[in-house]
Amino acid sequence: MSVITITRQVGSWGDYIGVNVAKTLNFRYTDRQIIIEAVEKEGITEGVLERMERMGYAKSMEDQKGLFRRIIDSLLGTSRVPAISCQDLRYSELCSLVTSDDRVQTLMREGFTYTDAAKHILTMEFPEAREGLDYHGLMKDVVTEFAQAGNAVVVVRGSQMILKDWPSVLHVLVIAPVETRIKAIMEQEGVSRIVAERRVKENDEARAAFFENNFNVNWLDPILYDLVINTGRISKDPAVELIVKTAQNFS
Repeated sequence: MSVITITRQVGSWGDYIGVNVAKTLNFRYTDRQIIIEAVEKEGITEGVLERMERMGYAKSMEDQKGLFRRIIDSLLGTSRVPAISCQDLRYSELCSLVTSDDRVQTLMREGFTYTDAAKHILTMEFPEAREGLDYHGLMKDVVTEFAQAGNAVVVVRGSQMILKDWPSVLHVLVIAPVETRIKAIMEQEGVSRIVAERRVKENDEARAAFFENNFNVNWLDPILYDLVINTGRISKDPAVELIVKTAQNFS
C-alpha cells in the first residue's frame, strides 16, 4: 500500500503538484474539492460544509454513518484525477446563483474578485449548518478509508495528522516564500495583488487555527513530514519528480 499526503501553503503550487504526482504514479487522487462534490450529491452544499469545517456541528451517528458510506462509495467508485487542480476552478455555477446580488458589487469595490465575492456571500447564507454533521469525524473517516484502499494521493487538510502513524504513508509539505505565493495566486486566479495578499494572510491564519484547535500542533513543524519542498527554490515540475522518486523508494 502506498499513500502520499500533501499539505501545502496557499499559492505554493501544492495542488498542481498533487494532481501531477497522482497522474505520474497512476494513483487515485482526492482533495477537498472532490470530497465537496461527493458531499453535494447528498444535498449538502459547499457553503454548509465550510461552516461545518469551522464549527464542527454534529448530527446523529446513524445519519453520519450512512452519509459517510455513500461518500466513500462515490470516491472509491472513480479513479479520475482532475484535469486541473482545484486552485484553477472558477466556480461558475456557484457564482451564477448570486449574479443579481448587489452585495457582489459592494465586495468587489472592496477588492474581492467576482468569484470570491460570490463564494463569501453564499458561505454566509446557511444557518441550516447548525443541523450539520460532525465535519472532523467525517473527514477522518473519509481520509482513512480512502487511504486504506492504497495507491492514493490525498490533498485534504489534516490528512498528515489523521494518517501520521500509518506505515508506508509519505507525508509531504509544500511551502514557498510569501512573495512567491502572492505572485502565484495572481497568476492562477487573475486577481489583484491586494486580493492575493489577503488570500495568503487569511489562509495562513485559518490553517494555523485549524491545526491548533483540532490537533494541537504547528502545522509547519517539519517533524510532521517526511519531505519538505520549497517551491521558491524548487519549481513545481521538478517538485513532482522529487516526490515521485521519493515515493518509489519509500517504505
